[in-house]
Amino acid sequence: MNARTVALLVGVNALVSAGLIALAQVWLSPERAPALAVVDVAELYRLKEAQVAALLVKRGASDEERAGALRRAADFGTEVTALFQSLPDECRCVVLARGAVVGAAPPLRDLTPDARRRLGL
Repeated sequence: MNARTVALLVGVNALVSAGLIALAQVWLSPERAPALAVVDVAELYRLKEAQVAALLVKRGASDEERAGALRRAADFGTEVTALFQSLPDECRCVVLARGAVVGAAPPLRDLTPDARRRLGL
């Protein structure tokens, strides 16, 4: 091989390498990282528990109201499950339980207020 061929091969390799590095940079850019959000599941259950308990100990509550509160409490798990299945599609993000986030994380979007509103808490 002569010097011209070697220079041409080095130049082509440099261009291919630069192209691959640029492609990797675009592919792995932070904009492509999935968005993250959190929901405080424990808070939702505490609020529902308080809501049901308040109705159960209410002096003027009828037996029908108390039975309805217990039915709604029993259905709450199904409601929460349906909500958690729909949240990732709606927010286009990965939804984590607040208790699963450990350490100083960047500020994550909190979907708990929206979940409270949608569950009537």
